[in-house]
Amino acid sequence: MMVPRRSAETTEELRASLIEHARRLVAREGPAKLTMRSLAAEAGCALGLPYKAFADRADLMVELVHASFGDLRQAGGELQRRVGRGTVAGNLAWFAEWLLDSPAVALAQHVMSDEALAQSVVSHFHATGEGPTQLESLVSDYLAAEQRAGRVAPVVDTDAFGFVLAGAIHHLVVMGHGYPRPSKRRLAEILAAICNRF
Repeated sequence: MMVPRRSAETTEELRASLIEHARRLVAREGPAKLTMRSLAAEAGCALGLPYKAFADRADLMVELVHASFGDLRQAGGELQRRVGRGTVAGNLAWFAEWLLDSPAVALAQHVMSDEALAQSVVSHFHATGEGPTQLESLVSDYLAAEQRAGRVAPVVDTDAFGFVLAGAIHHLVVMGHGYPRPSKRRLAEILAAICNRF
């Protein structure tokens, strides 16, 4: 008897479900603990089922990184909704803290420590246009919106500040605990000092 082929929609649903299980596992135990076997256990499914959605662990990790950039887009949307409210420094501090507290920190470190995996992720970035530069554009777009709202001086080059701020945040993400990360209070003070230049 022939086993019916899984439809594209069902496969996409399976991938999405497994990604959510993988995200929970990574948030709880870290990316090094994510294997196809541990994913199957987390999802409560047969050991072979993850292989119906992902070619291998590297494929799964690339999709997990892709999902993290989806989270980043959503946080960027919240940052835009904060335009004109609170302070510019406070909003940037919220965004930086959200990112630094997310599982993306451990995920980024794990990816960068594995040359083959890092190359797969970089190839995905080039194919989709989604990657670390997204962080830069989210910060620049936020600053430009605050500039239009009159809370950032017209002479400020929002693209330049976006580049510098995003680079500093990205550095903390990639380095993780290997770099003396400032406390939340100190991070807020640093961002406030920068924003005083606006």
